[in-house]
Amino acid sequence: MIPQSGRAADAIQAFFFYLLRLLPTEVASDIGSAGIRFNGRVARPDIIENAKKNLRQHKPEATEAELDAMAMEFLDGVGRVAAEFAVMDRFLKEGRINVHGVETLREINGKRPLIGLCVHTGNWEVFSPVFQANGLQLNSIIAPPMNAFERAVVERVRRSFGVNTILPDHSGIRQALKVLKSNGIVSMFPDEAREGHTMAPLFGRAPHDKGNLAIAAKLARKTGAMLVLGHCRRIGKCHFDLTFSELFEMPPRQGDDILADVAFLNGRIEAVVSANIPRWYFLDDSLAPVT
Repeated sequence: MIPQSGRAADAIQAFFFYLLRLLPTEVASDIGSAGIRFNGRVARPDIIENAKKNLRQHKPEATEAELDAMAMEFLDGVGRVAAEFAVMDRFLKEGRINVHGVETLREINGKRPLIGLCVHTGNWEVFSPVFQANGLQLNSIIAPPMNAFERAVVERVRRSFGVNTILPDHSGIRQALKVLKSNGIVSMFPDEAREGHTMAPLFGRAPHDKGNLAIAAKLARKTGAMLVLGHCRRIGKCHFDLTFSELFEMPPRQGDDILADVAFLNGRIEAVVSANIPRWYFLDDSLAPVT
């Protein structure tokens, strides 16, 4: 849905990004929605068909008209998130984020290690300003976008909110362990797709040890970290409910059973993603078994 990286494409994206920063917040968000929905219908109908294919599994009772509407809701959300990077610094000032459950995070901060499992619903980037506003240092395990201009924008916005980005490689995992052993906060996206294939949630597929759920489980087991699930729900065009669950721990277990741990964490995230499925970022990715 997004142009490939290159000088011309980067220049076009830069022009539109700085244009969006001059516009009212909801107008900028509307433009992102309109652009991605148009591109999906005209240039990438395969994305719409893939989303509808998955929706038939999630919503078998839905009519064709309802599937079409949910596919457009999916594109609407993707487009709005992309455009809202340009105006996200206004969200808290304009009262666009309602936060639930962050008090518990403030209470545990610095006393116990904490892993935040933040899923891709609503606008998942609003975690950054909320953590900053509550005096919580966020260390986020995340892979940067492939597109050069997108990567520059995303990294700059996250830095502006004080996020310490940790790469998902061996060095990054060591860095995350160091943060957790110092009673810090490490966040990650447990729902993910790689090369067009959904890794998590499992949605009925067998547990596997190849994704972020396994990384989260291993970090929690090694450090005794508490965990919290965070998700965002879009309200109307450009308002958000950001909810943090009650804190929880990995269950007692004899021996090393990573697949059981993955299944446990999947049970936490899958219900939330399913309840927000038209607004889930990876709706168009394949649900084939992970091998």
